[in-house]
Amino acid sequence: MSENKEIDPPQVASVDPSEDELPAVRGPVSYKVWLVQILYLMERAAFYGLSQPLQNYLQLSRDDPVRPGGLGLGQARAVLVLYVWFAYSYSTPLIGGLLSDCWLGRRKTIQIGFIIYALGLAIITATAFTERIYGAGGLPGFVVGMFLVGAGTGTVKPNITVFLIDQLPEEEPKVVKLKDGSSAVTSRELTIRLIYNVNYWCINVGALFGIVTTNVELHAGFGFAFLIPLGLIIASATGFQVAYLKFETAPSTGNAIANVFNALRRRREAAQRTADQTTEVAKQSSGQQEDGTPTPEQDAAVIADAKRAIRACLVFLPFPALFLSINLMDTTLVAQAGSMQTHGLPNDILFSLNPISVLVFLPFFQNWIYPALAKRKIDFSPKHRVGAGLFCAALAIGYAAGIQHLIYVTGPCFDRPLKCLGGGIPNDVSVGAQTPTYAFLGWAEILAIVSGTELAYSRAPGSMKSIVQALFNIFSALGSVLGIAVSFAAYDPNMVIVYGAITGLLLLASFGLEATMFVRGK
Repeated sequence: MSENKEIDPPQVASVDPSEDELPAVRGPVSYKVWLVQILYLMERAAFYGLSQPLQNYLQLSRDDPVRPGGLGLGQARAVLVLYVWFAYSYSTPLIGGLLSDCWLGRRKTIQIGFIIYALGLAIITATAFTERIYGAGGLPGFVVGMFLVGAGTGTVKPNITVFLIDQLPEEEPKVVKLKDGSSAVTSRELTIRLIYNVNYWCINVGALFGIVTTNVELHAGFGFAFLIPLGLIIASATGFQVAYLKFETAPSTGNAIANVFNALRRRREAAQRTADQTTEVAKQSSGQQEDGTPTPEQDAAVIADAKRAIRACLVFLPFPALFLSINLMDTTLVAQAGSMQTHGLPNDILFSLNPISVLVFLPFFQNWIYPALAKRKIDFSPKHRVGAGLFCAALAIGYAAGIQHLIYVTGPCFDRPLKCLGGGIPNDVSVGAQTPTYAFLGWAEILAIVSGTELAYSRAPGSMKSIVQALFNIFSALGSVLGIAVSFAAYDPNMVIVYGAITGLLLLASFGLEATMFVRGK
């Protein structure tokens, strides 16, 4: 497919209308984009390296005979605590987006976020050691540290995904010569799609650090496991600081939210004036009125931007169901693995099958599936990809329900795993049976989350790009709110019903989105 051909650093020319039929290819990408990708990879490695041991740390006690533990809160309360934290950490990006777009700009906001992030991880790490040595400080340290980590990730995450594209200069489409001698035209849209696909690939490389931290957790303890994410976030923050002045950054555009409300107020006041009074308002050459306030035309542009931002967010409505299913990998699926035969592996290491699935299949989707569909003129727009991703998530959680049923009908403890024969005895089902769940969830992320991020950027007005990315995370937070409700039933022998209900919700979201597009003819 033409969009995947490599281009030389070639002679270029402005695009002429007669060249509209030329195939589109990706344009060149600045080294600054790849540098930001590496720094974000390390930040995500820190995040997943921290989060993957948390179910065991919260659920199990220090003297658990089978699995490593820390605070001993039990399964249901551990799931509840984690979902509260997920909801919080997915909500803080709204503050980070507002800080960036309205006051500080993306570069300064990311810098501050890294500092908060590192401080939170330092507190969690230190108190994990005190909990192990003295049996005290773990829970207060966890609460304070995770509060700061949530604020740090909420400040870094929504801004760095837009900051990536800040490093890509705005250029007009150009005609280039391909290696086979044919001509093509560069497409910024395809370049941005490549960047976000690579970005998600980097996120999942970072997620593999959970393999490291869960093994360190098993053999050395949680303090040493959390020390690894702390080192990673310090390295990422240091790299960002060293390259700070080399990065491009869009300046803040003023308080975009306040601008919208002020524009609406002025429009309402103008509608109440008489026609004669309205016509006396004259525009100045500066584009503002004599008293310095924006003109009606400027207010109309601000309101139009706000409407674009709202429309950009409508596609996110099904995402709470998707993120509910994805967060299960850090919570109930870890507990499910703990009730199975793990053959000496940490029960929370299975999460790593998900990023492996993404790393293997994302290039396949990007380089073969999407181009093949485009070549056959099959409409597989970002919205359709979101719907397909939701369906893959439904397959994943439906399969998890089947595995849970298998656990319940298998001895020795049947529907009370780990609670018979003196406790600590898993049922005779191999943990390898979970593999398809993580693979299908990887497909769901490739199809839905990458497309959602792309839509959030491309459809948002320039003055609200970080805010719209933050709102994307708010819909993720709503998934965690659903998870809080789920947590009250998330214990044996209820888990088949829990997984079945989530599967039904995902199917409803998937078919509902497709039906909406069909009705609208899109």
